[in-house]
Amino acid sequence: MTRQRALAAVLLVVAFLALVASRAFPFRDDIPDVAQAAIAIAGAACGLAGVGLWLRGTTDSEG
Repeated sequence: MTRQRALAAVLLVVAFLALVASRAFPFRDDIPDVAQAAIAIAGAACGLAGVGLWLRGTTDSEG
């Protein structure tokens, strides 16, 4: 497993945890809206970066 794939896997796990944190916790009503938005944006950014790294690792290994 390359470093890019390992980093991509970590980023995808962080994105999943951010999704869980933004939706599943019962105390999310106590968190300010700005913090909820920051969690969602950070999770989306980690997800996109993870997918980008994963796919870039695929194209690099083929060529």
